[in-house]
Amino acid sequence: MLASTAAQRIDELDLFAECTRAQLDRIGSLTTQLTIPAGQVLINEGGTGMEFIVILRGTARVTRRTADGDTVVADVGRGDFLGEMALLSKSRRTATVTATSDLVVLVSSVGEFRSILETAPSVARTIRQVSFARASNMVAAA
Repeated sequence: MLASTAAQRIDELDLFAECTRAQLDRIGSLTTQLTIPAGQVLINEGGTGMEFIVILRGTARVTRRTADGDTVVADVGRGDFLGEMALLSKSRRTATVTATSDLVVLVSSVGEFRSILETAPSVARTIRQVSFARASNMVAAA
């Protein structure tokens, strides 16, 4: 089970707000907590999707390569999640994510991510909705 400090309580994150205690315990067993130093790249645009990431503490910047150079897509922080698009679509990463501060994150492998989606339908629904919106925004911006 996950540690219960405020920064690490997944039940306080919107993504997991509708989960039961049993679902939260299962999700906890399907994630690994990592500390990432500021400046480290978490996801490389064009890379293979191998993990799903939820930010517990800290901030990161999402960028995409364009004809004009790297373009900032979003700044993300506590409660935001990353990496789902490549896992859901079995495609390459669509953006680069770089830590802008020290981060504490939860990471799941492809198989663990799929198990989370099966374990918690509310989480699956939210992830799919956000992923669809992100994909739609990418198409509109192209």
